[in-house]
Amino acid sequence: MSIDLENDLKNVVRGNLEVVDQLIEFVESLSEEDYRFNDSELFMSSIGQHLRHILDLYQVMIEPQQEDLVDYDVRRRGLALESEKEAGLVELRDLRSWLEALPVESLKQGVLVKTEVLLSETCSVQLPSTFARELVFTASHLTHHLALMVTIAKVIGHKVDDAVGLAPATNTFVENSKTEAA
Repeated sequence: MSIDLENDLKNVVRGNLEVVDQLIEFVESLSEEDYRFNDSELFMSSIGQHLRHILDLYQVMIEPQQEDLVDYDVRRRGLALESEKEAGLVELRDLRSWLEALPVESLKQGVLVKTEVLLSETCSVQLPSTFARELVFTASHLTHHLALMVTIAKVIGHKVDDAVGLAPATNTFVENSKTEAA
């Protein structure tokens, strides 16, 4: 099996841009009140808090605290973007610009990933990875949280396109099912 690494790396960035664009469009459709909505009986976090979490994962790649370290334990809780939609959109647009300018060659870079792995005690591990692999993970994580954000929006009465928050493989399955049914 041969791979086309250059094309695959370009598609990693393209996939990130697609989900970031989907997220921007979704957030733009919300009111400030909906962005902050939090019903503690149903959800632990608001849409804005989910967005902050997503942006935290990208932020540790954009501005690492240590060169070649992707530290997922770094969180920026309590920021304005958790409760102010425009602040969230500014960071999303900055993220989009960063992705557009990202040199494909940088995706080949080896990195060390630091992340907590235990619930019973504080325990972070450091494991080798690549910048491309971490972008794949982050886009997947974004999609997972976008699906949660869509659920919150639907609970409070928003109509959201069924394709928003679908993982790429799920989207392929849905599209193929439509083709087979036709």
